Amino acid sequence: MSTLNIKMVSSIQEIDSTIWDQLSSGRPFQSHRWYAYGEQVMADCPPAYLLACEGSNLVARACLWLVRAEPLPRMLGIFRKPVQGLLNRWPLLVCRSPLAYTTGLIISDQANRDEILSVLTEAVQEIARQSQASFIVFDYMSKAEVIGWPPHLSGMTASEPGMKMENNWGSMDDYLASVGKKDRQHYKRVSREADKLGMHVERHLYPFRTEEALTLIRNVETSHGALPNPWARRMLENMDLVNGIFLTALIGEQLVGCGLLLEDNSSQMTSMLGLAKDIPYVYFALVYESLKIAFEHKIRLLRWGSGAYDVKQRLGFSTEDNASLVFASANPIVNKILHWAN
Repeated sequence: MSTLNIKMVSSIQEIDSTIWDQLSSGRPFQSHRWYAYGEQVMADCPPAYLLACEGSNLVARACLWLVRAEPLPRMLGIFRKPVQGLLNRWPLLVCRSPLAYTTGLIISDQANRDEILSVLTEAVQEIARQSQASFIVFDYMSKAEVIGWPPHLSGMTASEPGMKMENNWGSMDDYLASVGKKDRQHYKRVSREADKLGMHVERHLYPFRTEEALTLIRNVETSHGALPNPWARRMLENMDLVNGIFLTALIGEQLVGCGLLLEDNSSQMTSMLGLAKDIPYVYFALVYESLKIAFEHKIRLLRWGSGAYDVKQRLGFSTEDNASLVFASANPIVNKILHWAN
């Protein structure tokens, strides 16, 4: 007989941080503190935490968010606007770690995965029904993690994979000594040309010239055909909750670039890249500064998201296995139609 017990809570503050972090086992962007940051930033997305316990032991969790303002992928093309309208009425119920492009489903290695998936997905389906969600999505998972789900969920590869790098260096000098001659020359050239432009990069523990920075961030989103990040401002306003560092690049008093560095469980994530148009070397000046900070802080893993794959590979990054998902309609009839269509 199963001893599995499922409990739902609606705030991370209702969960003991020690128990939560013990299940996280040092995974990047899965700590209790990170989720507290996520709740502050994504205040428009009500969370639901499903906790699976065996006796007094937390053995699994599914962290759900009811999302109406999901930035939709370019692949939807002209359909992005009408789909966004539908989501405003019937939101997505997504299982993910907030703001971090990683899964919100954690299962202990000692737990019965098949049983937990069966029980959790049944509970998720009920939450979706009560909240009038359109679809249930478990995203940012590895290829192995989308195997073995109950048959009413479908698997697919959707998003572009992120990029990651294990840190094997103690300093920027150690890193530069390990790369090729061309890469060392590139670093020196960027430093030299930035000096000629009078460019300097600064580190801030709080937001800096927020309105100007958001304009630069929107420049980058537009150039990549991405919809605006609906949580950009609040990510900056609450960055102190996770010891964030806001990088700015200035030429004189002109703000020409920015980026937000966030850390959790010895991992660093870069986000909120902003660039002025037609000013060279800004991107790489920010990149090299973020590497210096990672080495100074003894970061174990760097996660830099998708895009600019050639540049990131040259710097030593490799592709993450985090582009798989499983999904289901919250409506059983629609689910049957989807399975018939497949």
